[in-house]
Amino acid sequence: MHKKKNYPELSPVTTKILDAFRLDQVTSHLLRRAHFKAEELFASEFHDESVTPRQKAALIALYQHPGMSQNLLAEQLFMDRNTVAEMVKRLCANRLIERTPAATDARAYELFLAPAGAALLDRMMTRDSSVEKKLLERLPQEYRPLFLKCLRLIVQESD
Repeated sequence: MHKKKNYPELSPVTTKILDAFRLDQVTSHLLRRAHFKAEELFASEFHDESVTPRQKAALIALYQHPGMSQNLLAEQLFMDRNTVAEMVKRLCANRLIERTPAATDARAYELFLAPAGAALLDRMMTRDSSVEKKLLERLPQEYRPLFLKCLRLIVQESD
């Protein structure tokens, strides 16, 4: 199908696969595009706030579990510990969270939502549902719960 001068030869099986290949049918590609759409909607709604979706998730986690360690926060967010460590530094520098030495482990810190972080959540959370609504609005109403269930199944830890 795509014969070009000096084009590398592919096996007949690979050629058949590639000739029928449609990127718009690849689950991982569509999930990546959906992720970018979600990030775009978040950025559009919260352009007036200096926060990322992951930082918002961290603030919510610390509101729900005050005093959690950085390692536990990384587990809660399903993020790499080094990435979370950098995020915690930025959140502390922006006075959105507070980090205090842990009472039980001198090498660890306990993380808490700071007053500025609480104020940020107060401004954001009432608007947050509109982002979720916009993200799902292209799906028929009856498909939305199933779509969310399918996403949870995809990310669910295997036993």
